[in-house]
Amino acid sequence: MKALILLVSFVFLFSCTKTDDKIDEVINIKVSKNGYSPNVIHVKRGETVLFKITALDEGIGDDYSQKYYGHCFYILPPYDIMVENIKKGETKQIKVKMIYPGKFLFTCPYCSGIFPTKGEIIVE
Repeated sequence: MKALILLVSFVFLFSCTKTDDKIDEVINIKVSKNGYSPNVIHVKRGETVLFKITALDEGIGDDYSQKYYGHCFYILPPYDIMVENIKKGETKQIKVKMIYPGKFLFTCPYCSGIFPTKGEIIVE
């Protein structure tokens, strides 16, 4: 039983990608109805990256009484990190420990079917 608890604790501890670690790199991303800029991002495995996402336009809308508005930034699993409701002119940020190597899609689920909002993070 102790071994199982240790294993679960180990998996949880090392699978968490949100972090309070020191920042190794800052990446500024602009998002608009035309997509993300940059839309291909290279980072090193093990780095802690601060993503700063700025919305250049209103995205799916500026009705802030709605559950979803503006733009968002979502890194698909295994990262599974989301920054929601970024208003026009606003910058939101998220710090992520890049522990999984490979290529990972990021997108705005709000408007991915309407606008070309997707990109790729390459963790080397």
